[in-house]
Amino acid sequence: MKRILLACLLALTLAPGTFVRSEIPPPDYNSPVTIERIEIAPARSGPLVLDSSWELSSPNDHFGGYSALIAWKKDEFLAATDAGRLMHLPRPDRSSSEPRLDKFLNFERADKSHVDVESLTFDPRTGEVWAGLEWAQQIIRFAPGLQMRAQVRPDEMKDWGGNSGPESLVRLKDGRFVVIEERALADGLHEALLFPSDPTSGAKPTRFVFQGRAGYRPSDASLLPNGKMVVLLRGWRLGFPLDFPTMLVIADPAAIVKDEVLPSTVLARIDDPFPTENYEGLAVTDEGGSWALWLISDDNFASYQRTLLLKLVWDVSGDQARQKARR
Repeated sequence: MKRILLACLLALTLAPGTFVRSEIPPPDYNSPVTIERIEIAPARSGPLVLDSSWELSSPNDHFGGYSALIAWKKDEFLAATDAGRLMHLPRPDRSSSEPRLDKFLNFERADKSHVDVESLTFDPRTGEVWAGLEWAQQIIRFAPGLQMRAQVRPDEMKDWGGNSGPESLVRLKDGRFVVIEERALADGLHEALLFPSDPTSGAKPTRFVFQGRAGYRPSDASLLPNGKMVVLLRGWRLGFPLDFPTMLVIADPAAIVKDEVLPSTVLARIDDPFPTENYEGLAVTDEGGSWALWLISDDNFASYQRTLLLKLVWDVSGDQARQKARR
């Protein structure tokens, strides 16, 4: 009975909308997105300091549910949702421009399996973008203008969880790709693949196991300027609404060995006094002497959850100075 009650509470918390509506309003595809800087208490975890926080909101039906984030163009992020939407988001710390909402491939199709984007990565040299889709267990490559160029459903991903597939997708500096499944093989361990080149080219991957943390699941990953990966881990705690503790860990792709566990180290825990939400998207920018880790939350299209954007700063200037001194 306890398990049934917990499952019902989880379903209620994640379900968008309400049970009763007196009338269904017409869809709104025109309202703008507003960005409001929110007051924050000082917060630090590990080397990460909370620099800024914003809340994004809009009645536009294309808005909400963000599950992936990349620092795609100069001073512009690209965010994607599990409902087939895109948001072109100017960096709010450098621009006052409004975000622009767009639709993902096949948005008109009702079948969630064709639009459930859970991960994004890109080539900073060419501007090409790759997206990982759950349910379909698919990877799609897009041109810089976001026209589809190729797609693949790797055999190695066909048995991944329908609602817990390629949550993390990272293009490494040398052109290899890492994909991590959200579903756990065992508590804290997740199946992962290393592609020697673009997965949509037919490249055959090497299987390995990513070490997350018990009680958490990977929800996104990004590449650090030093070539290592930072992975966003998300858990949940019972309550109404649910509480989503968040952790960031670092793993070194150079240590990947076939069928072996790739270890990770904890970078930071994003919990109180940080603004807490259901963070699912992660991007990294090089600020010159420091790195910024950006988190965006998935509001599950629920009125009681928020779309937050956090900027966390990691001052690496001291580490770089010490490395230079040793050399």
